[in-house]
Amino acid sequence: MTLIFLTGCSKENSAAQAVQSESLESDTAVIVFGPSLTEMFYISGTWDRLAGVDRFSIWPSQASELAVIGDFLAPSLEMITALGATSIHVVGRNQSLLDLAERLDIPCYQYSFDRLDDVYESCNRIENLYQEADFTGFRDEIEVTLDSLSVLFSYDPPEVMIVVYLKGDGAISLAGMDTFYFDILQGMGCALAAPEAGSYPAVSVEGILAIAPDRVIILDPYNTGETALDAWRSNGLDDSNVTVLSGDHVLIPGARLQELIIGIAQCLN
Repeated sequence: MTLIFLTGCSKENSAAQAVQSESLESDTAVIVFGPSLTEMFYISGTWDRLAGVDRFSIWPSQASELAVIGDFLAPSLEMITALGATSIHVVGRNQSLLDLAERLDIPCYQYSFDRLDDVYESCNRIENLYQEADFTGFRDEIEVTLDSLSVLFSYDPPEVMIVVYLKGDGAISLAGMDTFYFDILQGMGCALAAPEAGSYPAVSVEGILAIAPDRVIILDPYNTGETALDAWRSNGLDDSNVTVLSGDHVLIPGARLQELIIGIAQCLN
């Protein structure tokens, strides 16, 4: 086996791998944009590499000890440069960050967290970049939980509407089919009640009545509790099948996905 391994590696490839390894070892001033991505770095074992995060990254609490480098729409290019950034990791595509990375001669990695598979792909990318990164437990925990819940809900799977934005003036946005919420509910053996088009479609009260979901979950990242139900009622909607799921994690497909999945399941029981 040793002979096969040696014959499969040219001197050029070995040299390239050594350069890459040395480069990643020196990648100790990582800049991250996006709460989901910040959370993934925290649980991956690579947290010590981070030098700065965006202003929306508030979990874990250790994020407050890092430099705040603006946000996706208004990144602080001067601060990123002053921190001696060795790589930039961003959720989505930001041309100003790509241009800055090119000027600094550092890599800029772009990620998506739209779907559950995107979350797993982000795990794979971070593991491939950093030797110490490990998401095995994270992935296994989610898959085991979804499999267990699919058995629980297989007897009478509900159609579930997930409200991601709700205001008393009638503005209502739902989680649509092209989202990680759809993947979670599908993995649980439930169905997502939403229009077929759009990731986060805006709907009217009449649209909600037409869809007629079995259950409704209002996501409440700001822990407003009863206020969210009041807004639902103010639109003239029945709240007998509605539950509010609170917490700053409910809109973030990051390290606390397991907590979100369990929260959704508890809302349906």
